[in-house]
Amino acid sequence: MVDHYGLILLLLALQIVFNEGFTITKEKVDCHGNPDNCGEPCPTDTEFKEYRSKQHRTQATVHQIIQKITPKKLKPNCSSPHGIVKRSNSIGLFRDLLIILDSSGSLGPGNFEIIKQYIVERLSLFCPLPDAFSSNSRVGYNRAALIQFSSIVKEEFDFDDNRNILEIKAAIKSVPYLGGMTCTGDAFYKAVQMFNSSKGMREGTKHEVFILTDGTANCGKPLSTVLPALHAKATVFALIIGSFSASGKEELSSYVSKPTTDHLFAVDNFQHLQKLWNYTKSQIGPHHPCISFVL
Repeated sequence: MVDHYGLILLLLALQIVFNEGFTITKEKVDCHGNPDNCGEPCPTDTEFKEYRSKQHRTQATVHQIIQKITPKKLKPNCSSPHGIVKRSNSIGLFRDLLIILDSSGSLGPGNFEIIKQYIVERLSLFCPLPDAFSSNSRVGYNRAALIQFSSIVKEEFDFDDNRNILEIKAAIKSVPYLGGMTCTGDAFYKAVQMFNSSKGMREGTKHEVFILTDGTANCGKPLSTVLPALHAKATVFALIIGSFSASGKEELSSYVSKPTTDHLFAVDNFQHLQKLWNYTKSQIGPHHPCISFVL
């Protein structure tokens, strides 16, 4: 199996056929919580464009990926710190996963809560159960850090700030919505800094980034100046929510690691995101009780 397989399973129900995942339409427009301060007023959740259901494609996609899951027992290297699994003598590695949340004005507070809940539920299903992030595990464990961005970038928690999944879930749920512009380049610049031992990053683990955003950058550092450094630090995945122009699609494709089709995923809207997640949960059962980290 390929090196990035574990996080692909993180997006189990969200892999949409790439040539169907993007719709040609207008670019997103950020707004401000207080339009009197300039900028467009934030829309209500009901003002976001509705799309037709694609349940038949959703089901086919979920079934296709589930059929590829072949759970195996992770083989830790007990002589290494924290039982970290080494690439040379194992079938898998534990993760240091950095989550980047778009908190710009175009999302709105309601949709920001949907994104947070999606992340919370996904992390809860990581293998091994009952807690893939427990620092009390003898054989090693995963870590998660989180930053959010809009006109500013805010570090919410480091890789070693939380000791288990309950603490991680509580930290994610407490993240406040910011509103503002979309300074994606600044977020990527901060992401590079996060992959440092002072932030709890470990050597010998997989370093991965998962960004969730509803559109392209409209402020901040030029992407071309920060993306090479980020790609050198970590494997980058993206979940894009919305629809984009040809130039927008090109920019979003530049965010992720190669091959693009294995790292960039898209859904049409937040309603579709919820439907996909509900269908994914219906597929979890005795044969596939969790999302495997095995590569």
